[in-house]
Amino acid sequence: MFTETELKLQLPPDGVSRLQRQPLLKSLSVSRSVTCRFYSIYYDTPDMDLRHGGLAFRLRRIGRHWFQTIKGGGAAAAGLHQRSEFEAQVLKAHPDFTKITDPSLARLFAPGTLREQLQPVFITDFHRTTRLLRFPDGGEVEFCLDRGKIIAGSRDTPVCEIELELRAGSISALFKFALDLLSDVSFRLESVSKAERGYALATGNWSPPMKAVPVQLRAEMSASEAFLAIVWNCVSHLHGNETGMLQGYDIEHLHQMRVGLRRLRSSMGMFSQVYPEISSGPLVHELKWLSGMLSSARDWDVFVTEVLAQVDACFPGHPGMEELKDRCERRRRHFNREACSAVESQRYTELMLRLGRCAYTGDWSESFPSEADRSTNLKPETPVKEFATALLERRRRQLGKYGKKLVSLDETELHALRIVIKKHRYAAEFFASAYPHKNKKTKQYIQSLSEIQDILGAMNDAANVERLLGEVSSENDGKKLCEATGIMLGWSARPLGDKEHFMNAWKGFIEAEPFW
Repeated sequence: MFTETELKLQLPPDGVSRLQRQPLLKSLSVSRSVTCRFYSIYYDTPDMDLRHGGLAFRLRRIGRHWFQTIKGGGAAAAGLHQRSEFEAQVLKAHPDFTKITDPSLARLFAPGTLREQLQPVFITDFHRTTRLLRFPDGGEVEFCLDRGKIIAGSRDTPVCEIELELRAGSISALFKFALDLLSDVSFRLESVSKAERGYALATGNWSPPMKAVPVQLRAEMSASEAFLAIVWNCVSHLHGNETGMLQGYDIEHLHQMRVGLRRLRSSMGMFSQVYPEISSGPLVHELKWLSGMLSSARDWDVFVTEVLAQVDACFPGHPGMEELKDRCERRRRHFNREACSAVESQRYTELMLRLGRCAYTGDWSESFPSEADRSTNLKPETPVKEFATALLERRRRQLGKYGKKLVSLDETELHALRIVIKKHRYAAEFFASAYPHKNKKTKQYIQSLSEIQDILGAMNDAANVERLLGEVSSENDGKKLCEATGIMLGWSARPLGDKEHFMNAWKGFIEAEPFW
């Protein structure tokens, strides 16, 4: 078994001819291109046990030969896919379990019930044009252009993508090549494998919105190593929701993209003491741009699907409410289209490539101004626990200052407090695994922050009502519409006075013992 490392790029069909004329591709080629048909049958049980276990089992015909492949594990972010792969040639188009020599896989496929239940689920049928590229630094990449389709029963979907599989050299060179290619050829990074697309086509169910997963840190890590682990985790979170967001499967995909983006920006703020230049680097500027493009869409999603829907349920059939819903829905769709356009843009693809390159290699030099002052008390080699303890303690003290004036905080100050709470919660979640012996305290502490954040979030949603209504209102609105607007404004004023719940949650935070 070996680990496959490849960058997947989704190419529009009309971009193939432009790609084939690309001078860079020709200049790096050290072999003639070869085209073969790849016909693959993917197997699983009726309950999709392999899919749920993160595995893909296929039989692939190349020419007159059949190959049995099992893929599993690994991760995908910023278009970079890394997974384990076990392959063996078989005599015919039928699973041959005697060819599975990897001990862990052999144990997995040992039960007779699993073997008996395996059945074809979908097919991929495409032509692959392959050539070998050699970079100036000696690195080698297998360049594959795949064109064809995925078939599940009577349904099918096209395939047109580039796979850049690293054969030798650094992953940094892989990202650099993709960036150079992007200047002439339009493409998007592909976070979803052909197998995942096939399963979605066969079942009609795409992967659900991906929430943040815990960052795995080790106590012996340095601050710079922890930073890379955190950034890669955030990039995976962001990119893992991209396909669902663009397809509009669930508004939660956009929400989780925005959460991943906030976590990523927050992590860069945390580590500015180690990398003081990061706050003014071009990557941070681009992340701010993306955040702005997603924020309006998310605000309108919340307003229409949660706030407005809740009020409308109390006033069924109100003619003014129906007109208000129609206006707001058009506004929501507009900003969702704007967000999708941003994510589909070349600017976004370039941002993700640069992020992926930095997050994987640890080389942030291109994201920092060369003339930046690198003097700081905390060095990249600072132990992560030393760094985390100082950061968490400093942010807890910062929150303590708000505690002296909670009752008198106005709307603006409550919004500022919500941001501080959110940043502190992200920090606690990021560094929790560095303190494994304090799991109970960690959960209690993070939960106390979450409760305050939820209350302040509800207050913020209510405070946004007046701003959002202002975007769809005009002086010529009729009586019924004005009445509906007034109902919304009256409703939104109620949560702002719910201070008792907030004070109880704050007391819970003060009583929660720090875990660091």
